[in-house]
Amino acid sequence: MNGTKSSRRHITVVSAGVGEPSTTTKLAEGIAEKTAQQLQHDGHAAQVNVIELKNLAKDIAIASVSWRISPELQAALDIVVNSDALVAASPVFKATYSGLFKSFWDIAAQDALLGMPVAVVATAGSERHALVPDTSMRSLFAFMRAIVVPTGVMAATVDWGSDGLLSRQTRVAAELASMVTAEVRKSMLAAVGDRYTRSAVDLNVEPERDDSDTASADSGVPNAPSLDFDSELMKLAAGGR
Repeated sequence: MNGTKSSRRHITVVSAGVGEPSTTTKLAEGIAEKTAQQLQHDGHAAQVNVIELKNLAKDIAIASVSWRISPELQAALDIVVNSDALVAASPVFKATYSGLFKSFWDIAAQDALLGMPVAVVATAGSERHALVPDTSMRSLFAFMRAIVVPTGVMAATVDWGSDGLLSRQTRVAAELASMVTAEVRKSMLAAVGDRYTRSAVDLNVEPERDDSDTASADSGVPNAPSLDFDSELMKLAAGGR
């Protein structure tokens, strides 16, 4: 083993696979294990965690409509936030990731994945869905401000057991491990983390209100700012010069 062992790195699989056993989870676990092996080769202790969303489906559904998060669901969210990297995997339904997969990320805090290295993985019955990791999945995690590795993985039925799929798994694992080793997330948050803000909803607190101020007579809104409609900016917004 090269180098000296440092603190343990946590690679977490978040899988929306529905089978028992799930081929989606199996594919994602393979990438996570290869990532852990690469990290160990580079001198870092590594651990793989697996979150199967099918086991949390009821809790996710309840949280989606009531925002009541069960202890089990909160524990899964905490594991995700405290991970060093994620392997996010979903079966393809109707040309995109599953509703269960999307609902889990809808529940996660807005900045839960800031700077998080993520590998995107999909499984499908047809090769027609080959672009799902690089279109819908990549855009979802870009919105969450994660850092998605360059290579996406999609396995159709004909891909299982092929050298090509094994090669992609190995390549993605190397990309993910390199981001963890380089401490990309830590470096990015150290550089610009104070420029990110959480909303009151994300923090689960009510916004402060100042009842001493009265509502504006014109707008009926407390603390309504006065607007200068004759400013150059407002004229430009209205199509003027």
